[in-house]
Amino acid sequence: MIFRYGGSHLKTEFRHSGKYTATTFNIDEVIASLSAQKTLIEEGVNFLAELDPDFDLDRVTVRVESIKTGTLGWDLLIEVYGKYQSNIEDRVTGSLEEMFGIDIPAEYEGIVTLATLAVTYVVARYAYDRVSRSRGETSSTAPIITGDNNVVIQQISSIVGQDPLFIEKALERSLPPSKRRALIPKVADFLRPSKKDKTAKIELQNSPDIEAAALAEFPSDADLKAVDDSTIIDVEGATLDIRGTDRDKINTGWYAIVMNDERFPKRLPMDLYPTVDPEDLAKYQRVLANLAIECERQPDRTLKPKRIHLLSFVAPLSDPDM
Repeated sequence: MIFRYGGSHLKTEFRHSGKYTATTFNIDEVIASLSAQKTLIEEGVNFLAELDPDFDLDRVTVRVESIKTGTLGWDLLIEVYGKYQSNIEDRVTGSLEEMFGIDIPAEYEGIVTLATLAVTYVVARYAYDRVSRSRGETSSTAPIITGDNNVVIQQISSIVGQDPLFIEKALERSLPPSKRRALIPKVADFLRPSKKDKTAKIELQNSPDIEAAALAEFPSDADLKAVDDSTIIDVEGATLDIRGTDRDKINTGWYAIVMNDERFPKRLPMDLYPTVDPEDLAKYQRVLANLAIECERQPDRTLKPKRIHLLSFVAPLSDPDM
């Protein structure tokens, strides 16, 4: 890792290296993989910037250092440009400033790869859920992807010295539903070269590998194409009024109303995303939330809301009726 400092403007360079253990690739897959990784790296750095409100991310540049054939490998140089709103010398140690400090800890070498992997897993789980809903399946936790992402969150937490829940919340903020949906093709392009071989995996330097079991959970191109996105409505920043709670379950016993949205006039059953803490949610009457609302297409082509899928929520809102 290389560090350069000039006033309050900072530049840090990271390596992002890995390889596919599969052995057969065509040029389109190589190009698509590199393009996808560039986008996912940029989103990973955006997520890291969410960890420190005083850090302003200017831009991210991704350069190709080397590409290896056979088992396709890559070595990318990531340049992160940013600045602090106050002088770094005056700041209390914690969060991201050590990454941009004079003596950069060695453990930060893999943080961009870890952040990129966290973004990949969140989008992969979102794709898994959309396919599951299209099949009428209520419970859709993507156990391998979810578990592997928890490991990544724990590693990032250890590096930056923040609680895992703090890391998860930053990740959720950086990836609202519309962005997750838009990133599904990029994650598919990144994973595709190793999905052709059921025993293949993606090996990453300074980060856990993406194992074959996680790759198998990600939907196939055919499954993704078959999903009728027109029956799932993403709602960001919705005011959600909680009408039924069950602290012991995330898929049953929950009901809510989406406030001030004429598309959803009635109380609906609700399930919680795996990262939503039922105990925490049950404390509140109203929250600001990101939702995916599952609907049924009626014969007249109108949509009838069926179920709320709560992806994430933030601090409770004051109740104007109280």
